[in-house]
Amino acid sequence: MSKQPTGLSAFTRKTAITPTEQPISTEALPQERERGKGNVVSLTVRLSRADWERLHQLAVSEGTSIQKLAVRGLSKIFAEKGLPGIGG
Repeated sequence: MSKQPTGLSAFTRKTAITPTEQPISTEALPQERERGKGNVVSLTVRLSRADWERLHQLAVSEGTSIQKLAVRGLSKIFAEKGLPGIGG
């Protein structure tokens, strides 16, 4: 039995790799999702350093958090589309 390639080489081979004769373990199958199921869901936003600094200064000068500014902005976008705003 020859050694199966791993990493990028496994995807760049021109010939098809035949599956092994071993049965698939149920542990390898996807499980029920755990993240994003609660009443509050986290969201990551990526900003440049300069934009983050401006946003941080605005939040400090307004006496609020970046979280509240983001929710307020997203709520305005919903309202512009004629949809109910989001709460925060």
